[in-house]
Amino acid sequence: MKPETREYFRILARASSMGLAMVLATVIGLVIGYFLDELFGTFPWLMMIFFGFGIVAGFRNLYILLKRTEKAMKQRDDREKDQ
Repeated sequence: MKPETREYFRILARASSMGLAMVLATVIGLVIGYFLDELFGTFPWLMMIFFGFGIVAGFRNLYILLKRTEKAMKQRDDREKDQ
């Protein structure tokens, strides 16, 4: 496989993982909040708070992955211009 094709697939894999990162962060926050609510008997307050934290963490992950993908695409474009 050509190095250009391999790099293209890496960029595509990184971009396709963005949705998974959002969902996982949200679900993890929800689960942590649920178990803390069960532990302290504060249902549904901690679950809602940690659900919000999960959403914020998911968007942060999306931002980081987007920046990495943009950087990789820019490097690929720069190399193509040099050839």
